[in-house]
Formats: sequence, structure tokens, C-alpha cells
Amino acid sequence: MVITNKFNLPQSLVNAVSTERHNKEGCVSATTLLQGVKQIVLTNRHWDELEDDVSDRVWAIFGTAVHKLLEESNPNAFTEERFEFDVGGKTVTGQVDLYDMEEKTITDYKTASVWKIVYKSFDDWKRQGLVYAWLLKHEGLEVKRCRFIAMLRDWSVGEAKKKPEYPQSQIYEYTFDVTKADLAEIGMFITKKVEEIVNAEGMADDDIPPCSAEERWARPDTWAVMKEGRKTALKVCDTQEEAEDYKSKAGDGCYIEKREGKSPRCEDYCLCREHCSFYKSLMGGGK
Repeated sequence: MVITNKFNLPQSLVNAVSTERHNKEGCVSATTLLQGVKQIVLTNRHWDELEDDVSDRVWAIFGTAVHKLLEESNPNAFTEERFEFDVGGKTVTGQVDLYDMEEKTITDYKTASVWKIVYKSFDDWKRQGLVYAWLLKHEGLEVKRCRFIAMLRDWSVGEAKKKPEYPQSQIYEYTFDVTKADLAEIGMFITKKVEEIVNAEGMADDDIPPCSAEERWARPDTWAVMKEGRKTALKVCDTQEEAEDYKSKAGDGCYIEKREGKSPRCEDYCLCREHCSFYKSLMGGGK
């Protein structure tokens, strides 16, 4: 991977950015399993051609520093421990920030946007925690609970004062209990995902199926009913038919504005997008 420095940031920041592969040959990490198969395979296949700017990796640097600072001095816990287990020709790995052997609890530290909390978008954290719990189970370590502690990088004290539904602290804790059913389900997810990765590795780039809508963080098309002289929509509808019906009852001077759906992960966060046929069709106007 090539690290660029478009904004001429200090060399110390550039030096702090790691260009090592996240996954060693034949390995798939817990966080990688949360990505789409096409993204996983294309990232591995084109690693030496990929580019990322140091400005886009600052929070990753901050997260690494936070992990080091928050390592607890606890005789009943260990930190930054790596676990692995072979599945279908791959080695599934996970590095646990902290595991308390007495409380049987995994703790993971994150930096996140406040909007993740507002929209309660925790599915990826839960799945990551369960992969860790599944790995520890294979080492004979029981996990009863997973805890994610997030530092909200865009938190606003003003918004917290105005909105009771807004996170009231810039540190947020998300916790869930781990059940036997959870572990059985995540085991099936891991096995299926590894099988899909292995199959995709034998395909040409363009033949690999696109990532799912969920994996792309996709937002569908919507239809906004607008009124002349007004900047905001009267109503945003999920279908054109719904918008037409609303417009017919809204009176004169109304019109419908189609708002194209987006796939933010593809457009803003996927490093292998220039090698992805789906992304190219997306930029050409396709879905």
C-alpha cells in the first residue's frame, strides 16, 4: 500500500501510519469478516496498488494510542492478546483489547462518530464481539459479556444540552450478554463467510459478486415532495407512487424530486474501489 500526504502533514504522523497488511497470508481477522467478500478479496489481491492518505488514517493512529493508554493493570485480565482458529483453509484471527478472566468479559475500545450512537448502529460491534467470544471459547475461555467503550470524535456539548436523545457524554458504552445461541450463530456465520472468501479467490475481479447492501451501508432512492419557494421537502417518500399520491393532495406548486441512493462505504471508505466493477457501475449511474 502507498501512503500519500496530500495536506503536507508532519512527517511524524506519516511515520506513525502502518502500511503492514492487516491480514497475513491465509488469515482473516474478526473485523475483516464484517466486510463484503468482494472488498476482502480485492483488497488482498491489489494491496500493493492501493493508496490511502495519512489524513484519512489519523483516527486509526489515535485509536492505537488509546489502546496503549487504557491497558489496565489487573492481575485477572490480559490485554492485546491474539487468538486464532483454523476454519476451512483459513486462519480466523482476533486481537482482544482486554479480557477479564474473573468477570469473563471482553472489553474493546473504539473511536466512533456520534451518529453511530444516535442511530443505534451496533450490529457490527456485536458481531465482532461474538467472533472474539467464539475464538476464546476454542481456547477454553468462557465469555459471558462483551463491552465496547467508544470515544465519540464528533461529540458536541451543545447538542447534548439541547437534545435528550443525543449521547450525554463523549464516551459511550455498549454492552451485551453472550449466549450459547449467539455462539452457535456466529460459528455458522464464520464458516459460511470463509467458504465464500475461498470461492471468490478463484474468480476474476469482475466475476466476484458485489458486496451486499448492508455491507455497502447502502441508502435506497427516495422521492421528495417539494413546494415552490420552500427549501426543505414537505415529505420524503420511499416510493415514487407514495410521492405522487402525497403530491396530489398537497395543493398547487408542488413537484417531486428524486434523490438517488448512495453506497457510502463504496464511495468514501473502500480502498479497493478503483478495482471494483460494482463501484465503476455505481459511478456511471448504475445501482
